[in-house]
Amino acid sequence: MGEISDKVSNKVREQYEENPFPRWVKTGLHNNAKSIAEICETKSLKLYSENIKEVTYPKILVAGCGTGQHSLQTASRFTKCHVTAVDLSLASLAYAKRKTIENKFTNIDYLQADIINLDSLGEKFDIIESVGVLHHMSEPMLGWRVLTNILKPGGLMNIGLYSELARQDIVSIRNEIKLLEVGTSDTDMRQFRQSMIESSKVSHQRLAKSPDFFSLSTLRDLIFHVQEHRFTLPQIANCLEELGLKFCGFENKDIISDFRIFYGKESDIYDLELWHQYEENSPKTFGGMYQFWCQKL
Repeated sequence: MGEISDKVSNKVREQYEENPFPRWVKTGLHNNAKSIAEICETKSLKLYSENIKEVTYPKILVAGCGTGQHSLQTASRFTKCHVTAVDLSLASLAYAKRKTIENKFTNIDYLQADIINLDSLGEKFDIIESVGVLHHMSEPMLGWRVLTNILKPGGLMNIGLYSELARQDIVSIRNEIKLLEVGTSDTDMRQFRQSMIESSKVSHQRLAKSPDFFSLSTLRDLIFHVQEHRFTLPQIANCLEELGLKFCGFENKDIISDFRIFYGKESDIYDLELWHQYEENSPKTFGGMYQFWCQKL
């Protein structure tokens, strides 16, 4: 849909054409699809408009679906939904389409597109999911604003962004890669990975324990990505305010449970300032990324 003209978007597209991401075989499908109301209750989401619970045939956008695991999981998660899944990479979309057919899903449409062009779809969505995507754009807020524009009032958004505090080892290694001018050929990445295995640096040893360390596709996404932005929770709070979105809660129940153990059962799990204090005390909390729900006013 439309020309992918943004320079960073084209670099990201080229990366994922060469190394489609994520690599997966098992779908991780949800066995029992649920209504939006049931999912909101299960996730303990704080809603600012209850109208979203009344939507029985949700239109869902997965912005940055990669190789399709995310879109399949979403299509199996919500009852009576229709999913539009977009990505920059045709190689990734081809795998997504094949796995969708294999798993006999008929409620997913795929589209090659840049997020910044999605306004021209002429559609509005009840739910938008974009996990691990915006932080790879040249201007994350530009992409986030486009997504907000095509979200219906009262609609929900599931966002995933890298944490500045949690990724300090990654930042250090990315700087090292830049300084050493390590390329992204298979040979270059393998040689650097081997040097990390043999290294005594704490940051190298910690990263060598990551499940993303052993596949070139995931390794490239982890430390060789052409574009990476990182956020703090106060920055995310400012972004939400600017976009007219309200924080509804984090996705990961284990992280929420640990937060409540630290602060007490009655602690406010929707207070991003309190979460920021918690993360400063435990900087590896969001080692994957911040994954949270928000609602459009």
